[in-house]
Amino acid sequence: MERFNALGRGAQIMLISSVLLLIISFFNWQEVEFDLGPLGEGSAGVSAWDDFLGILMGVLTIVLIARIVANLAAVDIPIPVSFAMTSAVLAFLIFAFALIKNLTDDYSTWASYVGVVLAALIAVGAWMEIQAAGGVDTLRSEATSYGGSGATTATAAPPAAAEAYGTPPPAPAETAPAAEAAAPSDPPPPIETAVPDATAPEAAPSDSADDGTHATDDDTPGGPRP
Repeated sequence: MERFNALGRGAQIMLISSVLLLIISFFNWQEVEFDLGPLGEGSAGVSAWDDFLGILMGVLTIVLIARIVANLAAVDIPIPVSFAMTSAVLAFLIFAFALIKNLTDDYSTWASYVGVVLAALIAVGAWMEIQAAGGVDTLRSEATSYGGSGATTATAAPPAAAEAYGTPPPAPAETAPAAEAAAPSDPPPPIETAVPDATAPEAAPSDSADDGTHATDDDTPGGPRP
């Protein structure tokens, strides 16, 4: 009881209203009566859990009760938002789902109207909790700081993370091909060699050989041969 009194007035209203809403959600929120003839009249109905909106309302109500009980037991839940913001989001969603369900359902019963009133009390308790935490401006600054930290983390992501998210890495700078850089200079012109002309006339034989022969014959001892 001491811990319950230690809660704020808004948290107390939320806890009591959430428990009552969860209980009354199992009553007939829709009911129709029909005539059975000789057997008399009969009726059939469904609870708040018969459609998607009712299921969402019930699940969020359970989550809100667990959140308040954890805060009541001083259990530290590792979530990045405060108790006031969590309670406000859950409470206003519960009220919205309960109201929409009541307006769109046919053959609504007293339980559905009581459920809407209890959902409204949950929203009132959440508003009181917001005011105790510093007002709407405090929640707005909390949401802004949380969003800014997420943006900073995304900006400082390494290139590997960018590739994982489909962002291609920067293309490397284009460099000239090595073949063009090491291209050789123009080759030297071919060396022309002189080729003898095959059609040129051959030189006439010299008479020096004949002179030498006659000289040898004249110089032979014994004089000229007969």
